[in-house]
Amino acid sequence: MKTCILVPAFNCSDTIAEVCRRIRLTGPEDEILVVDDGSSDGTLEIAQGLPRVHAVRNDVNLGYGGTSNRLYALARERCADVTVNVHGDLGHRPEEIPLILDEMKRTEADVVVGTRLLFLKNIARQKGYPRLLLDDHLRCGMPRERFLGHLVLTSLQNFVYGSKLHSFHEGMRACGRRAIGWAASRRLPSRYTYDSEFLFQAHRQGFVIREVPVPPSYDPRAKAAAPPIRYGLNVLQHVARVVLKGS
Repeated sequence: MKTCILVPAFNCSDTIAEVCRRIRLTGPEDEILVVDDGSSDGTLEIAQGLPRVHAVRNDVNLGYGGTSNRLYALARERCADVTVNVHGDLGHRPEEIPLILDEMKRTEADVVVGTRLLFLKNIARQKGYPRLLLDDHLRCGMPRERFLGHLVLTSLQNFVYGSKLHSFHEGMRACGRRAIGWAASRRLPSRYTYDSEFLFQAHRQGFVIREVPVPPSYDPRAKAAAPPIRYGLNVLQHVARVVLKGS
């Protein structure tokens, strides 16, 4: 079983080496795939100098979704059995990768999502929602408005899509071979809503999707967070399109 860790990176010269060093590769053929989305710094050169890293560069900036599409195509070309997505700017903790892979092996799911909202909901069950909303430390630094926004959007999406996910707004996920081939052949959007629409399309495809709780990661060097208002409006546009057209 070959595992490829998929890392989209844009101007991540200050974090890409740390991200790759913190990824534990256990299989002899496992590797890290980095796609530099037209960075203006030394992201590509740094990544190419790291062990067990295959790094390429987009000729033009394709955006987060376009880069994710290319990563799945590259994983298919390199015969990956399993992939795990992590951001190149430390927007995710690489130490959570084994937890996601263990869930995939245990359940044989098509997709396993590392879900921050599930982690925070578990804390809320113990401490209560008022305390969670008032305590930044309990939320692991996740902004209150982002947490609430994701809760509201996910509830609406589950109602419209007929799904039961804890969150549609997570970029850390594992995919098995069937989902890799499917993702590589799809033309999902280049916008930040890529992850949300990926999960909607995977749900509609009938893939088995599991979720595992992972703590939010808000490293001060992370710079890939989507503008919250624009992101929310884009998600609502997709929900409206599903209501009106079914896709």
